Amino acid sequence: MQIKRSTKAAWVAVLLLTSIVGLGSTPDPASAAVTVSSVDTSKTTYDKYALMVDGKPFFHSGVQFRYEKHKYTFGWTDAQLEPVLKMISDDGFNVVNIPIWWSKVETAKDTFDWADINRYIDWCKKYNLKLELLWFGHESTGITLAPRLPAYVMNDYQFVLKSDGTRLTLNGNNLLDKTDPNLLAREKYVLGQLMGHIAAYDTGHTIVGAQVLNEPNVANMQFGASSDRSYSTYSTQRWNAGGYTNAAQFRRDVLLDYVNQLGQVIKQSDYSVYTRVNVVGDAEPVTENEDLRAQGASHIDFFGDDPYTTNNDSLFGYGTNAFWAQGKNFPMIMENYGGNNFADVQKFNTIAGNGVHNFYAALDPDSSTGNSNHGLYNFNPTTKVVSRDTVSNNVANLNRMLNKIGRDLATKSPVEAGGSKLQTFNRAAAASVTGVVKPLDNMNITFTTANGGQGIAVKRSSSGVALLSTRSATYTLPGSYGAVASVETGHYDANDLWVSAGPKSFDTSTGNTVINLNAGECVRVLFTLPSLVSGATYKIRNAASGRYLDTELDGVVTLAPKTTYDDQDWVVTKNTAGHWTIKNVRTGRNYLDTDATDNSVIWNSGEVLDDSLWNVEAIGNGLFRVDNKRPDRGYMYATSTNELKWNTGSTDSTTDWVFEQK
Repeated sequence: MQIKRSTKAAWVAVLLLTSIVGLGSTPDPASAAVTVSSVDTSKTTYDKYALMVDGKPFFHSGVQFRYEKHKYTFGWTDAQLEPVLKMISDDGFNVVNIPIWWSKVETAKDTFDWADINRYIDWCKKYNLKLELLWFGHESTGITLAPRLPAYVMNDYQFVLKSDGTRLTLNGNNLLDKTDPNLLAREKYVLGQLMGHIAAYDTGHTIVGAQVLNEPNVANMQFGASSDRSYSTYSTQRWNAGGYTNAAQFRRDVLLDYVNQLGQVIKQSDYSVYTRVNVVGDAEPVTENEDLRAQGASHIDFFGDDPYTTNNDSLFGYGTNAFWAQGKNFPMIMENYGGNNFADVQKFNTIAGNGVHNFYAALDPDSSTGNSNHGLYNFNPTTKVVSRDTVSNNVANLNRMLNKIGRDLATKSPVEAGGSKLQTFNRAAAASVTGVVKPLDNMNITFTTANGGQGIAVKRSSSGVALLSTRSATYTLPGSYGAVASVETGHYDANDLWVSAGPKSFDTSTGNTVINLNAGECVRVLFTLPSLVSGATYKIRNAASGRYLDTELDGVVTLAPKTTYDDQDWVVTKNTAGHWTIKNVRTGRNYLDTDATDNSVIWNSGEVLDDSLWNVEAIGNGLFRVDNKRPDRGYMYATSTNELKWNTGSTDSTTDWVFEQK
């Protein structure tokens, strides 16, 4: 069946009915007192969508910890649970996802208790972890569970009804109806009280994100109880007012309306953080949320999946998936197996594909043996003693390695996901690979391992490369790129500054640079690259086309085959601030300049302003990039029709230039 009107029209009708039944229309966005975290989707500074915490890019490496279920369902004590957070921190995670039940925030109507949230914040601060708070509100995992709610919630609000007027149930559990405006109003109020307390208590910004409900559903209840809608009075009113004929579309719209309004509470609180929703089975309103985002009306930063798969290709493809990476939706896997024997390899694959990976869980609370595919750590069900095994040690080693280049992982897309300055090797963790060659910006790098190493190479700058591998491996860098200035082992710190642990041996006897890495090691290679001679005359050749900068009349600069005429000769001069002028030798033709019209590069009549000043950077292999000083104008490049243009910051072979000194 088809819906009677467009999704947008149906959505407008839903909001209109929301106003009619007493929720009021969505208020205009208000500025939060403090914005702790957000998602930068501009791609102006970084080539990927970047999580930002306190204004800095943040590499998210998370695992879920079911404190509340261990404690309130299975009777663990705080003394038994707190050490798990230390293990999580020791093993290189920087984010822990912890649920909080509505009933632990509001124990009875208008009676609030902050003990659990304060404990979470205090423990995470103690162990240098960031906290992602998972709001377990009126439902969690598609059902409404009485222990997780104050008693009045179970009595005062509407449940999902079947077409015969009876409650929809799954294994004896009901689901509260998201079309009940009174339920939504109350949940918004309670969530607002929680965020207000967090703003006052968490002055160190330990909490960096909030999940709005957990695997929320509308009628399907996740495990197949129904594929229809609710037949409550509220639901029927909304169905009729929206002109719906398609239950699936109705469920998506209802779900998005509900979580978006909860998200608005968080965004407009005094402690604004990024908001996320993990959806499973019933309604996945990613497309609808992107429509809202385009209208400036979305308060959910991203939706994500709990794929629970061991398929490396599926995890690798998540970050570029047409559904989960559509629009500006940040591609995060919310939950995946933590205890699978190859959990470390699976996390590597998600990162290699430009995704973020969270494990479920640190401990599997539902395991009767204390050991399962879900739990990263094992535990003794009787003594509650927690222990590591092979996979948890492998994950820890991977985490520690990744943390050595955290800023790069937060800001650079892998080459195979559309980037240029972060390359991965052997994502399948094959036991032995020999001589695998992959591009990194304008350099080809060779990777070899004999014991399943997975590698990452990062172009840090034109003169610097970082190399890493999970297990021992060999990297070979081309000798043609530039002379090696230094090779050191170490890591990049929280401020993205290199911390050296000493020199690293390397071999150049073959003409290339060969470096053997130990397991988990990070090695920085610096090159000495050629520089231009200030005051010298050059011909300037585009590396992609082989043509030279050539001047014509009326300020025109084009690309032409090499000639002996002086209209292809340029004098380059560096000023005291480090910027270059590029002046044509032909009398009457002056400085290379950028023009606002059609992004053209021209020669001017003698002015030296920001638009005729350039940063000339060596990028190895005898190549240079020429970047305009104006902040709104980027690199000079050659078009396929031999025109000379400037872009806004992208780089490829058309932006690479050879300066041939005369």
